Amino acid sequence: MLLSITTSLLIITSVATTIASNSNSGNYVKRENDPQLLRLPLIRNPYSTDILEAARRKHGKVLNKRADTFTTKLYNDQGSQYLVQVGIGTPPQNFTVTLDTGSADLWVPSSQCPKSECPFGGFKESASSTFQGNGDDFGIQYGIGSVNGTYVKDTVTVAGASVPDQQFGLAETTEDILTTPTSAGGSGGDETKPNNQTSVAANGILGLGYPQLTAATTQGEEAYNPFVFNLVEKNLIQDPVFSVYMNSADQSGWAGEIIFGGVDKSKYSGELAYLPVAQLTTQQQPLGNFDGNQGDGSSANGQQEGQGYYYWMVYGQGVSVQGPSGDTQDFDLDSTGAFILDTGTTLTYMPTKMTIQVATAIAGENGFQLDRQSGVLIVDCSVASSNAQVQLKMSQSSDSSSEPVILSVPASELVIPLDGDTPESSSACMFGIAPLGSSGGGLGSNMFLVGDSMLRSAYLVFDMGQNRVGIAAANGVAGSVNGSGVASDSGNFSESSSIMNSVNSIGLWAATCISLFTMNCLLTTF
Repeated sequence: MLLSITTSLLIITSVATTIASNSNSGNYVKRENDPQLLRLPLIRNPYSTDILEAARRKHGKVLNKRADTFTTKLYNDQGSQYLVQVGIGTPPQNFTVTLDTGSADLWVPSSQCPKSECPFGGFKESASSTFQGNGDDFGIQYGIGSVNGTYVKDTVTVAGASVPDQQFGLAETTEDILTTPTSAGGSGGDETKPNNQTSVAANGILGLGYPQLTAATTQGEEAYNPFVFNLVEKNLIQDPVFSVYMNSADQSGWAGEIIFGGVDKSKYSGELAYLPVAQLTTQQQPLGNFDGNQGDGSSANGQQEGQGYYYWMVYGQGVSVQGPSGDTQDFDLDSTGAFILDTGTTLTYMPTKMTIQVATAIAGENGFQLDRQSGVLIVDCSVASSNAQVQLKMSQSSDSSSEPVILSVPASELVIPLDGDTPESSSACMFGIAPLGSSGGGLGSNMFLVGDSMLRSAYLVFDMGQNRVGIAAANGVAGSVNGSGVASDSGNFSESSSIMNSVNSIGLWAATCISLFTMNCLLTTF
């Protein structure tokens, strides 16, 4: 399997504004002017760039990042960057963009961006009757590149749901972001790609993070509502949630799905286990503790700190490995940490020591090696047939729980073939968990980045109304979720099966990538 690299995680440097639409109850009341259900397919599509070469390009640099329901399928590829098609402007100009829970901004190329930097076309401002320019700076620095331009406003449409005056970024320059060659372009105003299309390219990013994570705050501007939060505020979806089903890595084509406004019970087994979103406590610089460990809200130097929601991250208390022989090794954190749930990242990143411990427990001391040029682990492909599994242990509060929510992912999901379609047909494989490196990737020592290598095994519900994440075992994917002691109220959300006749669908593709996060400031301890 050949992969390429993109970027997705951005941590901002200041705290601003509040989050739209809050609810104190799990029982959501149906509103007037019934909103719709958005169901969108996710698509995965292979790229031709060798994953190790792509990883080597970034290694050694500072890692930086950022009614009813509407549904569409996710197109599944051998990597796991998931793409959705959005329409921007009046009439809509269609763009295929990365779906990313690890950042918050929507951005696409401007028509002024040089073709060498934006090869798939750009947004034609003059062709939209609803375009509004405001001149505010927009920019994100990634570990392997950057994007810069201005913020603008226009109507943004996804699966038939339109948000007028939506703020987004227009990229006038990019570096090493949109230049991966593929057999088909992104879109850039092209007509909608048919659902059976087998090759597409990302031509921007649709961030699904919190308003305080938007890059506007790094430019000294106020945070704003990202598209998904405006769906809630403008009463376009019945329930303030969106749910993601990626499907198995070996399922190609239109195999996954994202729903805005509800959940699909047919996509998971058991009950949804809910976990609160962990807050960050921040000063101007740097970002610091998440909620629960920040004391009285004052920093050591007397500066007043502020709490806020930035990432879709939950409280983590450790990792366990059930070995091939049935023995269990626990790697617990000294204090509660945070797991960032990032659909825009292919691999899962842990502190280096823990990554080596996990790999040793799964593959044995001689079953893997570190590729120092790329920073990833090369693992014996035979490990894919092992019955070992890695478990993420997540707590329902900032304190460790005696009955944590456990996401178990088998070795078969964590061995990624590099030169074949399957581990069995490959001579080289990559481990789905990678070390953060000596710098910790700019993250705090207790902060992990959980990417698609582990998230694929879970059905994920992101609840904007109650600031929580629900997880359950994804059907069709090896893995399990044990939510012992955690209440489930998934029945309070709209179910897509009850309103299938009213669904509007558009294309959402996934392209192969390893997404590496960028930081505009460093995180301190938790």
